[in-house]
Amino acid sequence: MPTRDIAKSTISASGQRLADERAEATAESVSVADIVSAIEEDIVLNRVHPKERLVEEDLMQRFAGKRHVVRQALFQLENAGLVERIKNRGAFVKSYTPEEVEGIYVMRELLEEAAADRIPMPAPPALIDALTAIQSQHSTAVESGDLRAVFHHNIAFHRTLFAACGNDYLADTVNEFAQKAHAIRFIGTTDRQAILLARDEHLAMIDALKQQDRAELHRLCYQHLQPSKERYLHLYRLREGG
Repeated sequence: MPTRDIAKSTISASGQRLADERAEATAESVSVADIVSAIEEDIVLNRVHPKERLVEEDLMQRFAGKRHVVRQALFQLENAGLVERIKNRGAFVKSYTPEEVEGIYVMRELLEEAAADRIPMPAPPALIDALTAIQSQHSTAVESGDLRAVFHHNIAFHRTLFAACGNDYLADTVNEFAQKAHAIRFIGTTDRQAILLARDEHLAMIDALKQQDRAELHRLCYQHLQPSKERYLHLYRLREGG
């Protein structure tokens, strides 16, 4: 082969290797956490529905990720209670039975009451300031109809509130059960009236802290949980013909 052709062939091969390396880097740049966060959003914002199949090949194409990264993300979502994997069938958005929903919400009520009991009264000014700032962003997102921002600011509000209990194990467990409920809460996160009610209850929680009214804080935390549970159970009964 002439020297010029050899050089061209070498350059072509080098270019192909570079393209392959770039494609590999792009695939590897998508983290498990990125995929988990995106699918979690899809579930909460009602883009995918209970019992809907999550196809690995589709997710690989969507996220430009390798199969093992997608599978690890699905594994984490399964551990979080948002996805269920059925042998020989694949991964599906979790569909909770009424008994499972009741069990999750009993735990949420107990955990959040225990955390609310341990929030200092009077509440530290830094806590009031932090909650007020987050709620301002949440309220702005509600008014603009930015459901993605509503979802994320809502999480930030509750994590900040219950972190103030001073017990990291308790706060983490509150967050764990709140995450499980994402597959239950999806109706309330896209319903305008439900979002407005949640906003108002957040503001009332801040006021209860300012007034040092622990009993009212307990009542609000309990009340805040009920609509999403009841909506899910109602939809389940309609879907299953019950």
